[in-house]
Amino acid sequence: MKKIYFILLFTLPLFSQNYRITYGKSNSSTQEDLDKIKDINVKNNIISINQSFDQLEYELLVNYKFAVFQYVKKLKLPNFNARAIIAGGGEGIHYYDQEMKNEIFEVEMSGKKHYIKSSINKYKWEISNETKVINDFVCYLANTTLPYDDFRGKGVIELEVWFCPEFPLPYGPDIYFGLPGLVFEANQKNSKIKFYLKKIERLEETQPIKIPDNKTITEEEFTTIFNTEMKNLTDQN
Repeated sequence: MKKIYFILLFTLPLFSQNYRITYGKSNSSTQEDLDKIKDINVKNNIISINQSFDQLEYELLVNYKFAVFQYVKKLKLPNFNARAIIAGGGEGIHYYDQEMKNEIFEVEMSGKKHYIKSSINKYKWEISNETKVINDFVCYLANTTLPYDDFRGKGVIELEVWFCPEFPLPYGPDIYFGLPGLVFEANQKNSKIKFYLKKIERLEETQPIKIPDNKTITEEEFTTIFNTEMKNLTDQN
């Protein structure tokens, strides 16, 4: 079990909500799962990605009204596989504005940055009575669906999280947010890759977080851009 370190740097009340929260990523694939992969190049790439997960860290910075989640760039070992950064999620930067109830996702595609705005409360989470104790904190299971309609076709991605109401922060790693408590673990249902909580630091001072004031687009508009980019790549090949 991954150990969570809860660091009380200062004895502030919980509602002060100044935190630095660190997430990691893991893969529960077994040797049996790997043995099913026939393509040796694909198999070796997956092994390399799995071995690189231990070097990953993502940071969620909270300053009461605002929050930001992103990958933490650090010096990596020579054998680090950069594909691990976005495997199972973790691409781009997520900004949260609790006053406006907005989430802005900053992502780069073909050298251009896009800022996609959506509602913090866009998900319809189904919270169950099922609980799990994660490092002495009681967490609750919640599920929701994320529909997609793009170059891949039309379908639904199921999201699964374990969140903790003892930390009333509506945030989590990557696309997992909007719950009545901090997300401790998160993954796409049936996926072997998951985000897990590594460390919580309660901070004395409010951390400066600047919400981008760049022109934003909707998720539907970004899907159109995404489809065009994918078609261009396909045509080039």
